[in-house]
This record gives sequence, C-alpha cells and structure tokens, in this order.
Amino acid sequence: MKKLRLWVKLLFLFLIVGGTYLGVKSLKKENISEESKSVLKENNIPLEKYSKTLEFVLDQNLYNEKYLDQYRDIEYSDKNNFKDVINIFLDKGYKGKEINYIMNLSNKNIDKLKNVDYIDIKDYYSFKNFDVNNVNRYNLYREKHSKYELKDIVTYVNIKLDLPVYTDTLEAVDPSDLLVLVNKYNSLPKNYKPSGMEQAAGHYGNNVPMRKEAKEALEKLQESVKKEIGITLLPTTAYRDYNFQNTLYTGYVSKHGKEKADTYSARPGYSDHQTGLAIDLKNPAIKTNVRLNDSDYEWLHNNAYRFGFIIRFPKGKEFITGYQFENWHIRYVGLDVAKIIYENDLTLEEYIDLYVTEY
Repeated sequence: MKKLRLWVKLLFLFLIVGGTYLGVKSLKKENISEESKSVLKENNIPLEKYSKTLEFVLDQNLYNEKYLDQYRDIEYSDKNNFKDVINIFLDKGYKGKEINYIMNLSNKNIDKLKNVDYIDIKDYYSFKNFDVNNVNRYNLYREKHSKYELKDIVTYVNIKLDLPVYTDTLEAVDPSDLLVLVNKYNSLPKNYKPSGMEQAAGHYGNNVPMRKEAKEALEKLQESVKKEIGITLLPTTAYRDYNFQNTLYTGYVSKHGKEKADTYSARPGYSDHQTGLAIDLKNPAIKTNVRLNDSDYEWLHNNAYRFGFIIRFPKGKEFITGYQFENWHIRYVGLDVAKIIYENDLTLEEYIDLYVTEY
C-alpha cells in the first residue's frame, strides 16, 4: 500500500512538472517578443493566454476581453480577410474553432456568411462545392435521404435534385460553351443555333448536322470501333433546334402523356441536342429498332472518353440526369473532361458542380 501511495505521488509530481515543462516549452515555441509581453501585461492578460492571433487582434485594436479564450483556438492566417472574419464572426456567435472552418471557405462563401445570422457549418465547410446559401436545403435533404454520403448530398442539392424538375430554371449565359449544361433545370435560348456546324453521314442516308469538333471526334471514334470490334456506328440525329424538339416532345406527350414523356424526352429548350454536341448512335447491322447491343455498348462505355465523349444518360444515374438510361446518346465535352468523368463515374451535372462551378 505504501508503494502504491509512493507511485501515486510520483505520478502526480510527474504530471505537474511535465505540464509546467510543456507549458514553458509551448511558450518558448510561440517565441513571444518582449514587446508582446509588455502589451499582454498592459492589458492584464496572462502570459499563458498568448497566441499569434491574440497578438494580431491587439495590434489591430480588435481585442475584446470576452473573446480571450476564443483567440487561442483561432489559427492565425495572413489572408487579407482574416481581420474582418475575426471582427465579424465572433460577434455573430461563432467559436474560435468555427472561425478556422470559415477561413477555409471561399471568399464568395465568406461574403455570403457575413450577411446571415449564425449557421452551423462544421459538417460542410470541408467540401469545395459547399454553398452557404444551400445549408438549409442540405439539412432537409439529409433528413430525407440519410443513405447518401454527405459529400453527395451537397452535390445533389447544388444540382437541384431536391427541387421539382423544370422549376428554378436558368437559361445558359454562354450557349456555345463546350461544357454548357442543358437539363431539366438549365435551358438554352429558344433561337440558339450553334455556329460552324458540319454535316455527317447518317444512318438513314441523311446528313446529320453537328458542331465541327463533335464531328471530327466522331470520325475518330467510328474508325476505332470499326478497327477494334468490327462494327459500324452511325449517327441518327445530333443537332435539333427548338421547333424540332417541340414537335417531338408534343408527339410523345400525345402518345404517352406528359409524365411518361418527361422520362425520355426533353421539353423544347431543354434538350442536349440543341447544343450540337450530342449525338444518337446506331449499329446499322441491327435490323430492329434496337440501336446498340450489349457488346456495342460495352465498347462505347469504356472507350468513348478516348475521343472526348461521355455517355450522357448513364445507367444507375437516372435520378441525377432525370432521364432513362440511353446507351446510344453521347455528348462531346473534350478529351480531358471526358477522361475525368469516365474515371470517376460522374455525370456531366456532377462534373460541373465539382470541377467548374465556383462557390
């Protein structure tokens, strides 16, 4: 029992000495200048409360005694907006560690956060596509779809999957952009027609119009598929203007009803085909209405990216694209983008949210 008490005393002594040593070591590591020590003394601030951030707020005349313990938790930053962040967000009720989250946000998000009351962002700040404006929507979608990972919830809300289709829609600012997004939330101007289109020989003996870059890439794809698996792939359609799409969609609605038609046909102005970059393909060796068989699609799925194309409406992603799986519908996006989309199993919607949009 005496030995046990002795060990307890020794352990207690070790903790005291060790803690003191670590505290001194920590202070030495902070490398406090004599001038800083003097400033701390003038403000009746204990030396152990020192931090680089505390020194900064004292120097900038931002010091507020009630935030003394918070300053210690805030990692000093030399970013230009560090002063504003400390001054504004501590007053809004954010704790020191939350200030660190905020400093990791984009300037756009910080500016948005300045204009709203306190928001708990600790679950979201690490995602590069986090948007302060969508926090409430993220939380609501999260409650309804707990099976999804948080990073996916952020993307799904950003691309508006929490909203009914054809609501909160936006018209493309630059319809000719190679990555212009056209879906049930993003449209093209009614009169938009791509410039510099060329004609490609079509399956029905017709000339199929498409943008030049898409045609050149298609020709390389056709040459390779013929060489590698011995089949021919021909376009049945590519560019379709607003009026043509309106005729198609109206016909489908008359035949199957709007709800059904919306699963496989775009409303006029919302068709990927109006970009001149989307192409429907068919293997002419198949004499039925089937466009591609499984082996045709397997090659297309695994090789289209080599020529700058993606499968625009892939299997398993119907809830994202809003359309049934179409193994024949490809979209030209360029070599680099197509490779990223293929290797990461993304849709165009996901790619734009994760790699293009600035939040």
